[in-house]
Amino acid sequence: MQVQRRQYIDLPVQEDKKTKGAAARDALYILLAVLIGGYFGYKQIQKQDLLDQKLNVTVGTFDPSEMVLPPLPDVSGFTTENIIKKIPESFPGRITISPMNLYPEFSEFLEDDAPRRLRLLQHRINPMAIMIESGHYTFTQLYDEIHRQDPENKMIRKLPDNKYLLRMPLGVKIGASLVISDQDTPELLMSKQANAFISNGGELFIVKTSVKGWDEEKNAPTKYIEKKDYRPFITSWGGAKLYLAGSRFESLGYLKGKSYGISFSACTACLKINPFVPAATGAVVENYFTDMFYGFYSYEAEDVAIVGNEFEDNVIYAIDPHDRSRRLIIANNETYNTHYKHGIIVSREVNDSWIFGNHTHHNKGSGIMIDRISRNNVIANNLSEHNEQDGLTYFESQDNISYGNTFQYNKRNGLLARNSWNIRSYNDKYLMNDGVAIEAYSVNLVGKELHRDFELDPFTKKADATIVNAQIKTSGPAVFKFDETDFFYLSQLDIWAGAPLFPGGFAYDTGLILQNIKKAETAVRVETGFKSTDTVKFPTKHE
Repeated sequence: MQVQRRQYIDLPVQEDKKTKGAAARDALYILLAVLIGGYFGYKQIQKQDLLDQKLNVTVGTFDPSEMVLPPLPDVSGFTTENIIKKIPESFPGRITISPMNLYPEFSEFLEDDAPRRLRLLQHRINPMAIMIESGHYTFTQLYDEIHRQDPENKMIRKLPDNKYLLRMPLGVKIGASLVISDQDTPELLMSKQANAFISNGGELFIVKTSVKGWDEEKNAPTKYIEKKDYRPFITSWGGAKLYLAGSRFESLGYLKGKSYGISFSACTACLKINPFVPAATGAVVENYFTDMFYGFYSYEAEDVAIVGNEFEDNVIYAIDPHDRSRRLIIANNETYNTHYKHGIIVSREVNDSWIFGNHTHHNKGSGIMIDRISRNNVIANNLSEHNEQDGLTYFESQDNISYGNTFQYNKRNGLLARNSWNIRSYNDKYLMNDGVAIEAYSVNLVGKELHRDFELDPFTKKADATIVNAQIKTSGPAVFKFDETDFFYLSQLDIWAGAPLFPGGFAYDTGLILQNIKKAETAVRVETGFKSTDTVKFPTKHE
């Protein structure tokens, strides 16, 4: 057999003759490489110096009197049957079809594109609305009154099976009331094409019926397409009471102030006329919400109960009380499959409220979030699981307590606290979250949140957490994580972990900590050496 041999050809080597310019360029590259390498080497040394710090561990006696669990309000009375008992007897009053600019309740909806659309639709310079000035009406009685003035049914159209299509803005003034119920209105459709919505300044009852945003062209609900695309909504103002019970709400709300779907809000224009108008209030009980821009929203509302509802497949948030709403009860709800953000969030000084007994799961953000200086809230007996972010998140919110919750199988942490202190967790379970069980850190937000108004939403670079009688099971990178945190206070912890207690690189006596955090009579305080100040940051937008 003949073997084929490879032939090797000697190629001439070309001498590298560098010009002076090329040599200078190479020298510059080398200098830059040295400088960059030195910089990152220095930063790495700084980081390693930080990681090599020894944790300060103090073992003391646990005082049971510190572990006070605040009581929860009784919600047994929040039922559809009890809401029905609140409905007043019908009596006639006054209903008008009047220019919207005569009523402060409509002023919020006469801004931006809304008045232009209404002018085009109604062929009027000053758009008109139906206004219940006084009296108490069922929706059928309202229809009968309007039909006498509008025999062509351009404003309210009666459909088969006693269903109705609202084709005009509808208002209820303070002192008047309207009930929409299965007794005479098994379904109310609100027209997208006619710019229909309901603005309530009196009493509005929606009971055991169905309310949908309606696309007349498609003969179908106004499914969410884009955040600025108009969809009908219901807004209840200061001085008003809104009661929703045993009903279905579908395809309402869009990105426009107080037009998010179901809203309880202060009325700025109304307060200019009467500064003593009380806050919006009411109850949302045993309803089903789907395809809502926000399932529930509030602004400076008080004493609203959101109890026993189901929020499925809503767009931005399921439940979102906002700006200085107080004494809210958010209990026994199920919030799931929220498409963009959190299941339950309270944000910007939502204080003195209770969040308990809820099941919040499979949301795009966190299961529960406490945000922007929301204080003195109780988060108890909730199940928060399978969320894309944390089980429970605190951002810039101090003096809050959680107990009896289970945070499990979330894709980030069980609990995350940023720039939040006096955060207390008692009898909570943190089970198999993908991140750490509990993380607390402080950070300078300037330059990190470019769209944040720091005068409206300041922060204090301070964080700590107290964890007592927790059950922790994790295979994440660590059990606890901190960065510029004042302390962790730990006692009576049952930990099963295939991970270290703290991030790698910190020096600490594992045996000393583990021996004492399990005992009922001892507590361990862990400090990194970081000392915060109580200075509140009000930086300018350009700092």
